[in-house]
Amino acid sequence: MSDHTDNPATGLQDSELLTRGKQKRAQLMGQAFVDRAFAGDPQAFGADFQRFLTEYAWGAVWGRGGLSDRERHMVTLGILAALGRDREFEGHVRATANSGVSERDLSDVLHQVAIYAGVPAALSGFRLAGAVLAERPDPEGT
Repeated sequence: MSDHTDNPATGLQDSELLTRGKQKRAQLMGQAFVDRAFAGDPQAFGADFQRFLTEYAWGAVWGRGGLSDRERHMVTLGILAALGRDREFEGHVRATANSGVSERDLSDVLHQVAIYAGVPAALSGFRLAGAVLAERPDPEGT
């Protein structure tokens, strides 16, 4: 099996890591998210970073096995909250709908953040997560 496939959009070859990364990223974050990340000129400033990020964060790390997507997502949420990476944290809270992380799981993660990274980081996480979760449609349609 070849480790590269032709990508007609870029004229380059996609590695297996990039292909796996795009699939995993779309599974968790949504296909529209991946499409936006790769929209535009593949030679534009930052386009190579999207490729790098997708190959290594999503293809190599998220695709490596060992942890389930749910477990890996809880680790990611805790790290993002602890570091105060609000924009990325919000995106990953949205993606919990695709990874099996429940609201209770998220609350437990943020309790861990409070103890190991500080109460202000956890409070910020609860505030941001609450706002994102409030945007979700009511599963009962009420």
